[in-house]
Parts: sequence; structure tokens; C-alpha cells
Amino acid sequence: MTACLAVGDTLDSAVSTAIINRDIDWQKMCWFAGEHLVTPALAAALHRKGFADQLPVEVRDYLDGMQTLNRERNRIMYGELIAVAGYLNRFGIEPLLLKGANALLPGQYPGAEDRVTGDLDLLVPADRAKEVFALLQQEGYGLDPEHSMETPWAHHLPPLLHSELPVSVELHSRLLDDRVIADRLVEGMEVATLHLSDADVRVRCPDPCTRILHNFLHTQIQDKNHAKFIVSLRQLLEFVQLRTYYAGLDWPGLLARLDPGHHRALAFYLAAGERWFGQAFPSEIKREAGFECRFHVVERVLTKPAWHRLLTPLHRLRNLPKRLLTPAWYLIKIKAFSQGKPF
Repeated sequence: MTACLAVGDTLDSAVSTAIINRDIDWQKMCWFAGEHLVTPALAAALHRKGFADQLPVEVRDYLDGMQTLNRERNRIMYGELIAVAGYLNRFGIEPLLLKGANALLPGQYPGAEDRVTGDLDLLVPADRAKEVFALLQQEGYGLDPEHSMETPWAHHLPPLLHSELPVSVELHSRLLDDRVIADRLVEGMEVATLHLSDADVRVRCPDPCTRILHNFLHTQIQDKNHAKFIVSLRQLLEFVQLRTYYAGLDWPGLLARLDPGHHRALAFYLAAGERWFGQAFPSEIKREAGFECRFHVVERVLTKPAWHRLLTPLHRLRNLPKRLLTPAWYLIKIKAFSQGKPF
């Protein structure tokens, strides 16, 4: 599947032969794409590479249908992004767009229109985050019932759901959960103010290097996917697409904005982009030994969700001493237990 998703207009000869000869297990392929939220991107890639007409009719219809639905949802989300940003502008706030919110804007990297976006992630001034949270609740947004204000939120507030549209907004007070990592990322960040002339709205966008670093830090470090031997193909694909679109990156400069302890994890992430999406590994980055063995483990995790369920509880054990010393943790767990949720 990753060979089909790879950036470019051609397809590996072995994969193309397998498609033509109907040797692909499309049921497994579609399940796998759905698990990693890349189904619309898969549809677009097969069209771009000229193989859509070689697919079984029901597969092509399914992929095209998912692509159409996602593009329609992205159109709705873009309209709501304009509405929310315009509303905040009236209160003197120009939100900084994070993650998928940037992909909704015009003039993005090729393939951005087929990115599956979960929330509108908006960074607002930390001292005004709760004010903005209250303002949006006056504009048709309500607290997601699956979340609670009682939960200790670090870098963002609970998601807000639109009352009528399939849109949720997540207000961030900093780029990442870890304040030290977030501050280090902000130090080298350049911000451009974008005037969306069709709606007279102003938003702020991070520079390409920050977007690339934020992608890596959010999924591999903050979500601990590197430690769990997990790779999100949706995030890795966007990482590869951004690298392709913004060629000539200053890799020594990027490394300087990371904690040295994260350099090896970035090198592995770059090597994953090479292995699964055929993107050249940067010559300025040190490739360390041991990646090949790790790839075999990660590939098992990617294709067998049960591995993830086994690894996550083990990974969380190291945080148990800290949680036992946090009074709020007991209240959260007691509430979860009373509601029948996993303790």
C-alpha cells in the first residue's frame, strides 16, 4: 500500500503488475488504509499514477466515494475555519493554525486536499484560551461529551463540537504537551500572517520547518509512537509530502531545534519515509545501526492492531509512580470506574 501512496506519478513495476493481474487483497488493503486514515490519499494516488481503471469496480467505487466524502468534509471544515477565525479576529485574535488546519488552506502541498483532518487545531494566546473557549460556546459549539473540564488539560482545552456540522475545534495554548520541547520549537519558529481575501479573515501559519518538526514531535514523541514501535501512516505521509514540497531544508538547523535525545528518533522517522514511501534519506543526518531490526517490529505493529493493545499498557507502567503521587489522578480513575470505563 505504501508503494501506491508514495509521492510521484509512477508505480513500482512489481506492484503495478500485481494490480493488473488482480493479485492484490483489496479487502485487506482497504482495511489497512482505513486504520491509518489514508483511504482518500490512496484513491488520489492510484488516479495520479494511472491505475484507477485497473481496480475492481467495487474497490474503485469505494475509494472514490471515500475521497469525495472526505473532500466534502474538508470543504465544510475550511468554511468553518473561516467562520471561527473571523469571529476571533473581531476580538483581536489571529489564531495560529496547527496540523491539519494548515492543510485546508489554498496553495498547500500536492495531496493536501485528501488529508483526513480530525479537528481544527488552533493556537491562541495562553492567557486568552479560556476566554476563547467560552466565546465559541456562544457560537454554536458545545463540550464534547466524551471529555470533561475536570480532566487536567495541559497544552489544549477539551474539544468543542459544532452543534450542526461535523466539525470540532481544539484550542491550544502551546504547541506541545511538554513545555520544554514546545518552548524550544517556538524559539526557531517563523510565523506568516495570511489574509484570506475571499472572506476578509486573518490567520497565522507556521513556517515549513516548524510544520515538519511539529509533525514528528507530535506523533512520535508526544504520542510516544516511537517508544511504542508505532508509525501513523497518515502522519508519515504528510511528513513526506511536506519534505517533497519544501525542498532544500536546513537539516542542521532543524536538528538544533530538537533535544539531542530526539535526534535518533527523527533519523528513524526519516528512514521510515525512505523505506515505505521511497523518499531519499538526508545526507546531513546520521543513519544509525539497528533501524532494520526495528522496522520488522514496526511492520508487525502496523499490520496487527493487537500488538498495539499489548504494548500500550506496558509502556504506561513507567508513568505509574508519577500518577500515584498526583491526587487528581485518583479522582479521574474513580470517576472512570463509576461510569463503567476501563480502570
